[in-house]
Amino acid sequence: MPGVSRAPLLASHMPANSPEGSGESGVMSAPRMSTMLWGVDLNKGLPRVLSNDGVVAVAGELARVRNFLAAEFPWFGEETLGAELHAHIVSAKQCYLRTACDLIELQHRERTVGVLVGAPEDWSTYYVRMFAIVQSYQRPSMTRRFVRECLFDPLGAHHVERVVGDTSPANLGMARLFNELHFHVTGNQLSDRWGPLIRYTRFLDPAREVAFLKRYPGIIAGGGTRMRKEEPP
Repeated sequence: MPGVSRAPLLASHMPANSPEGSGESGVMSAPRMSTMLWGVDLNKGLPRVLSNDGVVAVAGELARVRNFLAAEFPWFGEETLGAELHAHIVSAKQCYLRTACDLIELQHRERTVGVLVGAPEDWSTYYVRMFAIVQSYQRPSMTRRFVRECLFDPLGAHHVERVVGDTSPANLGMARLFNELHFHVTGNQLSDRWGPLIRYTRFLDPAREVAFLKRYPGIIAGGGTRMRKEEPP
């Protein structure tokens, strides 16, 4: 998600022996889970130019994503943070990444400078597993444009109700941009794989946001708070 500071939203390690995509070019061509559930193809409309200097969003290739993460973010990963995975789980992860996940890359002059990996969490919710951008390309305006045009708009047009993601409570840059993109804090957990995480939710369906806000009378749209009538000024 936007504003990562030298770390992804959620470190989803790409094994070194991950196979490439199914097409001749390596770009995955089989329908993703998003297409099967909602009829949305996040690669439709790509490539999309995002900045004046030519940063462009393109359909992702698993091998390029893997190589980018190995080169730019070698210090994180499920295996790095915990025990080595059983070969059966490594194979299952590869299958999940090939068949379930959407991959989008940010490229500049044909060099990958960022990646997004995501998939449906359930029938109405899209989960961003990872969003990582090299530090020199972490531009808030470009990141916001990418997220809105390549994620929020196509998902919302297909009636997906919300986008969710998790990040470390120490990632203040990420938290700031979550707020700028009108995410709400909707949970937290202590993960055995990733440590403490805060769950953020961006409602794409206004009715779902209204329902959420009704459950928390101290919250108003835009992230502010209001005092209850019985509270003194």
